[in-house]
Parts: sequence; structure tokens; C-alpha cells
Amino acid sequence: MPGEVPLPATPSEPDPEPLNCRPPARLGHYELVRQIARGGMADIYLARRDGIGQFERHVALKVLNRQRAQEAEACQMFLDEARVVGLLNHHNVAAVLDVDVIDNQHYLAMEYVHGVDLRELLACAVRKRHAIPYDAAISIVARAAAGLDHAHRRIGPDGQPLGLVHRDVSLSNIMVGHDGSVKVVDFGIAQTTIATVQTCPGVVRGKASYMSPEQCLGDPLDHRTDVFALGVVLYELTTGARCFSGKTDFERMLGVVRGEYVPPSQLDQCYPPELEAVVRRALATDPARRYETASALMEALEEVASVRHWLTGDDEIVGLLRALYGEVSEPWAPPIELVLPDTAAPTKRGTRLARGTEPPAEPHELARGSEPDLLRACGWAPTPDEDDEPTRGRRPIKRPPTPNVAA
Repeated sequence: MPGEVPLPATPSEPDPEPLNCRPPARLGHYELVRQIARGGMADIYLARRDGIGQFERHVALKVLNRQRAQEAEACQMFLDEARVVGLLNHHNVAAVLDVDVIDNQHYLAMEYVHGVDLRELLACAVRKRHAIPYDAAISIVARAAAGLDHAHRRIGPDGQPLGLVHRDVSLSNIMVGHDGSVKVVDFGIAQTTIATVQTCPGVVRGKASYMSPEQCLGDPLDHRTDVFALGVVLYELTTGARCFSGKTDFERMLGVVRGEYVPPSQLDQCYPPELEAVVRRALATDPARRYETASALMEALEEVASVRHWLTGDDEIVGLLRALYGEVSEPWAPPIELVLPDTAAPTKRGTRLARGTEPPAEPHELARGSEPDLLRACGWAPTPDEDDEPTRGRRPIKRPPTPNVAA
């Protein structure tokens, strides 16, 4: 059928040829170069838009999968995301460039970030036993906070506040580029006054380990739920450990509601007390005790950096990615994209890894503090014992010296 996007083979099926050897598919004005990731609702492709003469642009094309395209609510939520993000204009939010429906296939074209999400970044750091420097972690989280603050304050076409809450801030929804850029992505379940599909009272949406206590309880939400999620991201980037863990979503949500997490200073005696104070406030179970806004969290992080004499610019982020991945060519050069396996299925031998990454370590070689569901994305499945540990990270991974720390 014209405009049809061929889905890749499932992990249980043989993949007879490399992804880059398949004939290119098209969707509207876009040629699909290769798949970047698969999700429960949509698949994401690196795509190229044709232009006049020599002009062309590479984008990340988010395509609603065939199963969800049969659901009217899923289609409407997909279009709501495009409408909402289309109203945002901030360098720390990935922009939506185009949206369309062709042959019953919904897609939206987003700004492509030449880099990795924080989930993959942390997994790579764990594999290499190389803790993320505090200056780089603060730089990333502060920029994500700036993007979210813009979204929280945005006014709609009618002059009324959008009342936007992302509700799905997590490691996997913050991208970092090899050029030092930081982008918040995936507003697919955002709460906003202009959404045509509203969440019913008591219905919970989001990732259990990153939801705020009020989100876990199905209570009314405001922007402070995103502040809490950013606190979880900050904790995990700076400790290399899972913040809220458990065997099931229920156990993780129970830990969130009770505020049960291991303080960073118990994982690392040298953890900066000023930074731990920021983490504790961001993770307050009572929203009234958290930072009032994402901007206030950003300012608190900048104050910590100032006290510690840490630099928090693009160079720190670029240096981190270069230390972990080396020099990585643009994705439209010879294919380098990571093909993510289905995390619900056994890992398939021969999974292709991005250039600059290394094969996953064997289970006995991993430092404690690794997050099993991060490593699944990189092709390694944890042993049941490690997956059942109620808390991980009591032995932090090696932290490199930070030369710009005040004596």
C-alpha cells in the first residue's frame, strides 16, 4: 500500500539482512533511513525530507504503530502531542516540525538530536565503570529544567495558560547531543488544558520509578510533579544508582509515596552536601516542600555549581560524551544507529551497537549501581537475583576527578 511503513522483524524472527540494506520506505515527503527505536505506542525513524535542489533535512519521524492506529483515543493523543509541542519554542525542547496522516498512518516529524538519551548515557557509564561528573550532570539537569519551565509557563492561542505538565520526565525522555545540546522529548501523555483526550480521575499514567507521589495516587497534578521527576533523574545521574526500585511497579510506586530511597551520601561519603540538599528538596513527598518551579530547581543547581566552582557549560557535556563514545560520525554517514531489542523478549545474539559503544559486560563484571532495565536496552539481560534487589548502588562506580572543584 502506498505510504506503508514496513515494520522491522520482531526479536524472535531472523533478521536476514542488515537494516541499512533494506530498500528505503517513504512516508509523505520523508524517506525513512533507518529505525532508531520502538515503543509501545509509536516507532521512531531517522528520516530525510526532500528539498529543492541540494537542500534536505534529517528529522526524527515518530510513527504511530498499526495496532494503536486502530484506537481513536491513541490517534487523538498522538495529534494532541503535536499540537502541544507545536506551541513550545525553546532550545531545550525538541521541536515538532511537521504532522500529518497518510493512508491512516499518523506521523510527526521532530527535530533530530545527534546524540543519546540519558538512559543509554548512564548505561554506557555503568558499563565503563565511569561515574558521570557532577558538573556535567548539573549542566544536563539544569538545561532540562529550563525547557520544562518554558513548557509550564506557556500561554495558549487564547491567551490562557496551557497548564502543561509533562508527566513522563525520565532518563529516556531527555536527550543529550554530541554538540552539548539538551532536549526534553516525548510529550505524549502530557496534561494540558488544550488536550482533547483528558485522563480520567484516578487513572495513573507515567513510569513508576519517576512518578511523583501525587501521580502514583491518582491525585490532581501541577508542574511540581515534573520537578519531582527531575529530582529522580538528578539522583540517578549523580549516583549511578536506581532511586526507587522494586520487583513490580506497585513496589516502586509504594517506595515513591513513602519517600523510601537511599540518601546519596550513604552511597558515596564524598557526595557534596549542597547537592544532596537539592536532591532531597526536589524529592519531597509533599509538593509544598519541593521547589516551587522548575526554574527554582535550575537556580538551586546553578548555586551549587557556583559554591563548588564547577563549570556548567556545553563543554562539560561535550567532554562527557566524548569520554564515553569518542568521536561519533553523523548518522547519515555509514549506519551507526543502535537497534533496540524488544525489552520484553530474550536478547538476540548479534544485536548491532552504535559506533563508539562497546559490547555489554557479563553480569559478574558489572558494578553495583547498574540499572537492569537500562542494560536491557543495550542488549544485556540481568540475572533474577540482581533484578530482585530492593536497592542497588551501595558500592558506587568510580568517579573521575573534577579539576575545577574548589580546594
